Amino acid sequence: MKIIYLFIVLLMIPLNHLSADEGYAFKEFYEVKVSLQGTDRPSIEDGMQKAFEELMINLSGLSDSLENKEIKKALTQPQKYVTQYRLNSDDKKVLGVFSFDGDLVRGLLSKNSLPIWIGIKPKALLFLPCVSKSLFLDINNEIESKKNTLCQETKNKLLEIGAIRNVVFIEPALDFLDLNYIDLYQPQSENEHLKKLANRYGLDGWVACYIEDQFGIVTEESYCLSPFSKLKRTSLEDTVNILADELNKDFQLNIDPDIRNEITLKVEGINNYQSLASLDNLFTSNALVVSYSLSSLSSNGATYLLIIRGGVSDLRKLMNVNPILGKDITKDLGVDLQYRLNSKI
Repeated sequence: MKIIYLFIVLLMIPLNHLSADEGYAFKEFYEVKVSLQGTDRPSIEDGMQKAFEELMINLSGLSDSLENKEIKKALTQPQKYVTQYRLNSDDKKVLGVFSFDGDLVRGLLSKNSLPIWIGIKPKALLFLPCVSKSLFLDINNEIESKKNTLCQETKNKLLEIGAIRNVVFIEPALDFLDLNYIDLYQPQSENEHLKKLANRYGLDGWVACYIEDQFGIVTEESYCLSPFSKLKRTSLEDTVNILADELNKDFQLNIDPDIRNEITLKVEGINNYQSLASLDNLFTSNALVVSYSLSSLSSNGATYLLIIRGGVSDLRKLMNVNPILGKDITKDLGVDLQYRLNSKI
């Protein structure tokens, strides 16, 4: 595959990580930006490998995908998956912008039984006791001022790593009701408190990070807890990775490209030709759908027969994030999936 080498183009482009837009799982190309040490060939090749590593983690949704034997092998030859790249500058930094072939990288994951992330960013509660405590402390005090600085650094690092792993952190408002859920001075008992707090915000997961030990002594580095790390104190980065791996399970496809399944899908709320046309477009653009046909049409909806790659659960995950469909309302009506067309369509 021909690789196009484009040398430094002076464009001011921010260093953004992979976006989670609709259809992410089946993009034709994946573009990844990374910082480079220089413009020489070794620096470019090193950047290409780092970009490929980032893509493997983000596209699979798993932090340990790089441990796979075949993935490790592929990472030594990232140029096989790159269609083109260019070099840009950003605030005196050199950036490598690498474009990876979508079909090739997805094939690499599927052949090695690794999932594909569909592009929806999970959300989790972010709780920092040091932020809560600062509401009641005099930050003009030198010691407390240093703690406040360390607290902000911890928060920034959490948000940075969360962005890399495509996790959106939601901070509590810390209003009176929130504070009733929280026992600030007993971190070991915060599991139930934070579970209730996360539920208040409609979130399944949470992370709590501390800058002090149980005796109030500032630690050398922050340690964190989450329900998915078995409430063990782990490093900030490890905690976020464990959290992301767990939350991403709801937004991953495990597809065997050689498997075909026949399913029935019913859509309610169809009231004109435009509605039917929108469904045709939905099926045609869905990468899991091999073929489809209209099985029946009635006053309360249309039933389709679909041949798909993967299983019903895979198709459900993609359908559930499509804006033209409402919530999955599948019932025991002789169909595998059932939806209602969005009223705005």
